[in-house]
Order: sequence, then structure tokens, then C-alpha cells
Amino acid sequence: MKLFAIPYAGGNSYCYRPLSAAVHNEIQWETLELPGRGKRLGEVLLGTIEDIAADVLKQIENQRFSAFALFGHSMGGLVAHRVAMMIQSNSRRAHALTHLILSGCRPPQFLDRGEGRASLSREELIIAIEKLGGLPAVIRQDEEMMAFFEPILRADFGAVDQYRVDKPICLDVPGMVLSGRDDQEVTSEHISGWRGAFNRTPEFHELPGQHFYFADQSETIGALISAFVLDKGSHQGGIVE
Repeated sequence: MKLFAIPYAGGNSYCYRPLSAAVHNEIQWETLELPGRGKRLGEVLLGTIEDIAADVLKQIENQRFSAFALFGHSMGGLVAHRVAMMIQSNSRRAHALTHLILSGCRPPQFLDRGEGRASLSREELIIAIEKLGGLPAVIRQDEEMMAFFEPILRADFGAVDQYRVDKPICLDVPGMVLSGRDDQEVTSEHISGWRGAFNRTPEFHELPGQHFYFADQSETIGALISAFVLDKGSHQGGIVE
């Protein structure tokens, strides 16, 4: 089974490396590279979820897999959801997407934060990222590294903060929603909002940790994803201790 993963804000094709190593060997995990970073550093950054989703869909279609799953965390989850809607709206390829896994992201109806993080000062931007726990000290304390990552983070945050879905599509694909119990960015109320995004109630799994809860429990999450994608066993979801 092929699984395409979509990076979170500021991430690249290496951002899920421990998680990709933790899934079952029957799953071929590939984290896609988005423009303006990593292997595609020379390309222009994309400023909307719609444009990022279109790029992701093009990458997937170029590989011509007859069946695949999608995974995304935070911004990557929003992009994965958008791609799933795009796929379902085109009945010729709707059958190809077999599973959708959303992690640590608000559904579109909860995106109106009244913020505009793309226009924050560098100091304010660092504080906003620190609240998520996603900015290593080695980057935060290095002027050159911050100068490198800052445009990527601003573009990604800007894409998320301005994203709206005017006509949501209720998805037919089986869904799984993962979250961190102590995530202050994505609360249990936000997570419950994903129930209305699927025609069948998705699996919900709440795990210990904050926004980047998966960083130190790859084996547990890899097992959950593997069981879901490979349809091994019955999983009702719940809280993972």
C-alpha cells in the first residue's frame, strides 16, 4: 500500500522520518516535497492551501498508483483534506484514495483565528511557533537559519490563516483523526468538528502530548496508522495512554 504524507508548516520531505520508519513494511511511505524547500528549494513558495493541494495532487497523479492513502499533520492535514475533496469531485479517480489520516489540525470551519501570522514580526513569529513546540532551539538561536526558514514559515502560516472552504464536500473515504491531548492549538472541540467531514464516522485517537505529540511516540502512532491503512482488526478509536 502506498501512503503519501504531506509536511506540516515549515516541514520538508524528511519531517516524518521516524514515523515513516515505524509503519508496517507493507506500507510504502513517501513524504512529498513542497515547492520552496528541501529538494525543491529553487522553486517559488506557494501561498494558498489550494495551490499546495494542486501541487500535491499533480505529484500523486504523476506516479499513477491505483490505490493510496494520505496523511498530513497540521497544515499538512488541511492540504490532505483539500486533496481528498479534489479527488472525490473527479469520479474518474475517486476510487484510488482508500484512506485519509488527519493529524493535529483544525477543520476548516475552525480556522478563523483572527491572527494573520504571516505579518508578525520575527520575534512574534518565534513566539507563535514556540507555542506549538515546533521550532528547535538550534534554529531559533541561529540568525542565518532563522533567515532561511522564516519565508517558508510565513508562506505556510499565511496559507493556513487565509484558507476557507465555501462548499465543503462530505468525504466517502474512511478517515482517521489523530490529536495530542494537551495541544492548545487544536482542542478536542476542534477535533470533534471533523465528524461532519466524512459520510462515515472517522476513527479518533487522542494521544499524550502537545501539538507535535508524534515526535516521541512514533511506534505507537505507526501501529495505529498501519492497522488502519492495512485494514487489520477493528479499531473504534479513543484515548491512548
